[in-house]
Amino acid sequence: MLRMKPLLPVLKFNQLLAALVRMKEYSVAVSMFREFRVLCIPADTFTFNTVIKCCCHFNSTLDYAFSLLSGMIKRGLVPNVVTYNTLIKGLLSQDRPVEAEHLFKKLIKFNEIQPNVVTYTTIIDGLCKTSNTSMAVDLFRSMEKRGCKPDTITYNTIIDSLCKDRHVDHALGLMSEMNHKGISPDVITYNRLIQGLCHLDRWKDTARLLSEMGFMKISPDLHTYNILVDAYCKIGMTNDAKHVVETMIQKGVFPDVVTYNTLMDGFCLTGRMDRALEVLYTMRSNGIVPDCYSFTILINGYCKRQKVDKAIDLLKQMSAEGLKPEVETYNTIIHGLFQIGRHGEVWNILHEFLRNGDKLNIVTCRILLDGLCKNQHIDEAISFFGLMECNGQIHDIQLYSILIDGLCKNRKLDMARNIFNNLASRGLQPDVVTHNILIRGLCQEGLYEEAKELLSKMEVSSCLPNDATYNTIIRGSLVNKKYEDALVWIQNMRAHRFSADASTTSMVIDLLSAEERDPSVLAFRKWFSQ
Repeated sequence: MLRMKPLLPVLKFNQLLAALVRMKEYSVAVSMFREFRVLCIPADTFTFNTVIKCCCHFNSTLDYAFSLLSGMIKRGLVPNVVTYNTLIKGLLSQDRPVEAEHLFKKLIKFNEIQPNVVTYTTIIDGLCKTSNTSMAVDLFRSMEKRGCKPDTITYNTIIDSLCKDRHVDHALGLMSEMNHKGISPDVITYNRLIQGLCHLDRWKDTARLLSEMGFMKISPDLHTYNILVDAYCKIGMTNDAKHVVETMIQKGVFPDVVTYNTLMDGFCLTGRMDRALEVLYTMRSNGIVPDCYSFTILINGYCKRQKVDKAIDLLKQMSAEGLKPEVETYNTIIHGLFQIGRHGEVWNILHEFLRNGDKLNIVTCRILLDGLCKNQHIDEAISFFGLMECNGQIHDIQLYSILIDGLCKNRKLDMARNIFNNLASRGLQPDVVTHNILIRGLCQEGLYEEAKELLSKMEVSSCLPNDATYNTIIRGSLVNKKYEDALVWIQNMRAHRFSADASTTSMVIDLLSAEERDPSVLAFRKWFSQ
């Protein structure tokens, strides 16, 4: 193109850039544009808009997109609504909503362009994705007042966010509004409403919407059926889910791997592993290749039924079929082995995982540490924790809580207390769970006064006690025969509107029914019976 004389018009170069964008070769398009500028190839608004779109796909080049905006203006080109829509969308995609909102308000204030439905919908979508649904609704109403008519996509965006916030009736009202204004709902509108209703177990309303779809001649798509299969499986109605799959096939909508995985998961949740395996065979016979998640679902199902050998066989089958297990797959098997006390085999699975070039994630570390502690391999747990500490892998309060709990239960309170006291020096703040663990450990070792002091510190700190904290200290005070303190703690717990759990209630009942002449016990009984 560059060798042709005379030079081709800018339209041809724009077509080349647009082709690169369609291929998602954004960095190549930006490099080519820079070459255009060196070679003084002319550029118009479309050229700049195309390159700005490319820059908005990367954090590192988003600022360059704004420098291109300045370059346009210096060249005498006028940015149009597409330019600003692209920049706003780019800011939102890079999690810079404040800047996006500022740019939008600037456009309106200075009348640089008239925002169109795409501009408003882009901002509304950004607000919805950052959980600002009420602001999105306000802007939605504002666009109408400014004479910009929302379209189906705008309504769908708001409806989706309202449904996710469990405001399904408001969302249903918006769909009625669409019909009243002559804006036709589409299958996406119905899908989002059906999903919202299913989450709230509103089956009659779901059935009504499905009937309405038929009346409106809007055919349910694959996503519609997948929503229904998922909803039925989550409440254990696997036969109904299977019926949905049969119906969709009759209607000419063929299940995909998501459909079958969801159905398999439903059968696994209800313990029907034979039926889950049947689904795997069915999907294969229908030409659907199982993915990594398909096997992970079955592996999880077998591990929950303590049939870990079958889970390990499936892991081997995955490798034989060329599927690389995800870290979640290994996590499931490791957890399953710990659950049945086969601690020695965990390291074999872990070594296989590491041989594949994978790295432990924080969930794996938690499972390993928790499994070692609960299986009384506390020395191994301490060694493993030390190894993670050396590798800089444990800046996580949950890991510390697991180890402190294990140490307390294995009568290594001094070490647990030392780790707890040094958390701040590691840049970590103990949460309510960590406090509860140490309070329980102190009470079990008869150090009730120290436990009491720790809870008192919680009450004046940013880490406030919860129901578990009060139940723990009440049981500790009863075990240590601090009955007057127990009364105070019970009153405090009730003042915070917390309730006694089963263990605390059982201890109190045993104390009330015991033949005890201790004056403090008698006082406790008298107060409790009032």
